Amino acid sequence: MSGMSKAVEISNFYWRFPTFTGIKKEYSLRNINLDINRGELFGITGSTGSGKTTLCYVIAGLIPHQLKIPENQEEDHFRGKVSILGETIAELSESGNKKIIKVKNIEPGKIGLVRQDPETQLEDLTVIEELEISLKKLGLSEEEIRGRIKDALEIVRMDQVLENPGKVHPSELSSGEKQRLEIARFLALKPDILILDEPMSDLDPVGKSEMIDAINEMKTKSKITIIMVEQDPEILTRLVDRLAVMHRGEIVAVDKPENIYSRSEIKKILEIPELMELIGPTGEMDNRFVAEKVKNFRVTRAEKEKGKEILVINNLNFSYEDGTKAINNLALKIFAGEFVSLIGQNGSGKSTLSKIISGNLTGWSGEIKLDGEDIRYARSRNNFRRRVGYVFQNPDQQVLNGTVKDEMYSSLLKTHFSHADYEHLMTEVLKRVYLFDKINENINSLSRGEKRRLALASVLIMEPELLIIDEPAAGQDYRMSSEIMDMLSELNNDGVTVIIITHDMRLVAEYTRRGIVMKDGSIIFDGTPEELFQNDRIMEESSLAPPQLVRISRKLKDSGILNDILLNAKEWLDLFRFESEKKNYVALKFEDLKKYANELSAKILNKFGRPESIVYIERGGMVIGRLLSDYLSVRELYPLKASYYTDDGIPMTHVHIGGFERSLLDREGYILLVDDIADTGKTLEAALRVLREKTTRRIVTATVAYKPQSVIKPDVHVYTVDNDTWIVFDYEEIETISRFIRKNNEEGLTFMEKNFGFRRNR
Repeated sequence: MSGMSKAVEISNFYWRFPTFTGIKKEYSLRNINLDINRGELFGITGSTGSGKTTLCYVIAGLIPHQLKIPENQEEDHFRGKVSILGETIAELSESGNKKIIKVKNIEPGKIGLVRQDPETQLEDLTVIEELEISLKKLGLSEEEIRGRIKDALEIVRMDQVLENPGKVHPSELSSGEKQRLEIARFLALKPDILILDEPMSDLDPVGKSEMIDAINEMKTKSKITIIMVEQDPEILTRLVDRLAVMHRGEIVAVDKPENIYSRSEIKKILEIPELMELIGPTGEMDNRFVAEKVKNFRVTRAEKEKGKEILVINNLNFSYEDGTKAINNLALKIFAGEFVSLIGQNGSGKSTLSKIISGNLTGWSGEIKLDGEDIRYARSRNNFRRRVGYVFQNPDQQVLNGTVKDEMYSSLLKTHFSHADYEHLMTEVLKRVYLFDKINENINSLSRGEKRRLALASVLIMEPELLIIDEPAAGQDYRMSSEIMDMLSELNNDGVTVIIITHDMRLVAEYTRRGIVMKDGSIIFDGTPEELFQNDRIMEESSLAPPQLVRISRKLKDSGILNDILLNAKEWLDLFRFESEKKNYVALKFEDLKKYANELSAKILNKFGRPESIVYIERGGMVIGRLLSDYLSVRELYPLKASYYTDDGIPMTHVHIGGFERSLLDREGYILLVDDIADTGKTLEAALRVLREKTTRRIVTATVAYKPQSVIKPDVHVYTVDNDTWIVFDYEEIETISRFIRKNNEEGLTFMEKNFGFRRNR
């Protein structure tokens, strides 16, 4: 009887995709045990590539039903049992002396699967025809069909299309409307289960709001089971009854969302920003400070000097063949080295403008100059595609069939690099987008998020001067989106001009210093993010919503607690640091470090013996790493770039191993990972995690100083310091003085005068 109350029952399930080469891949799903109740709104979340979409395909009856598994290898690819709506649809059973996969097809209309990109499921028909096509296959009467269509469109709040039946085409709809149309198509079939695979990943704020309303309406007015894949904790907490967390192909937790997000080990798996602990997924913030303590806090934001004009647009106009005016007398200047966000609702002209700039759309009038040259003439030259890189929002418009390597070679052929450089360049770029381990995989086997990163890689390898990316973080989890954005910031710091088209206001706030808002083909705002988020008229007119952190800081500013709004996690953490600024100071100079390095080396030799390699974290660990290399007589010394941005402000890891990865794999002795101090411990933790992903060798951690607050206690340290103490190393003298001046820290400046000879202009 229990099966009758369950919509989904999966037990001891394993799945491995068959490959063209016959080489066995890792299991995509492992040890899946899951029950979903009938009528439940069930959420699935997890990092990019964790198996969320694959699990949806299993529930929808597409896996293993529609894939051919090599004969006599069934057990290598499939194990377990899948039951849907009380019926077993897939299980491994015995037939004579061999194992076979026994499958049963699900009755048509019982399950609906709405994929991330609705355009892949829509035919070239009118809206009403799209809805009718599946219903007619059921042999329903015209009256029944009209009634079901009306009911479905009302639930997703699109019944206005009934005013012009047969005339509205899906191409005229926004992305949010297309997504809701696809949901309506399945609702009209009256399914028992509806699966929504990241239904909001490509939507603007208006589309997201409409989708949330539609899902709430479905939950209220129908009895169907809804399974929704989603990354956003705020949306999941608001909508779902229970939530499953996936990690590396396994379900690691199932619970109510508020319980999930309160568990520290789950927050680590999901890479939830640390500030979520302060404000919570619903936006409630602990009373962490009082107004008197922060009234003098001022935000400092570095502003770049304007470079030369790299892109100049005047009197730009463009209309589509049906007469729709997409760009209306637009003028714009972009300066070299800028990091710009292009914002606006779907249909505002953002993507059209970007396609024109990148040479992917013709038929416009006006003037566009790239580095002083009219792009009508520049576009005809071979190097134009290298100079201006464009990454489409839909990766299927950019990446072709074949393997990841094939796609990269196709892009490399457009560059000026010699064939001898190809392998090195391809390896470096694929590592930057975390796809090197998939270099020989077929593109069709990649997740949508992985395809997006491949599209980005195929453009990055051409080393463009101007890089335009349409929704760079869509379909990525928090960690991966931050890694991509950090990479774009690095490129920008190296001189590449970057324009991102985005609906994600967090990216606007955290990474860009100029926001351009478009509406109806025109620019209606051009300024800084803080100016935008405080311009209520523009925000309302564009249907934009500030990020959660900005909304909270705006309330604090309006109530007189703060002087400025805070844009991102870095600025919030600066605020909390300002409130609890360290009151004790210790100076550690080079002679001190030599003494401590000598003590440290003796402890290391006594406890662990001599290491084979030393890896030091730049730049804090450089001095101590080199001293230990001398004292321990270790020749293999490698720098590792690592930061956990809470040390500088932003709560996200960024680790770059560099060129010594192969050396780590080819040795047997242990690795000594060195830094100057374990303060929060986040930098050390991040570096340790990445090294452990690259090598099975033992890793020993060592620091000079250690604070009890650190999340990592080094294996060896020689100096324990109180949490409220600021350690100033002499190689950090200048930046420490600058920080104290910016924060008006009189005690700190007095300390620097006494210990480092600093003199103030009184």
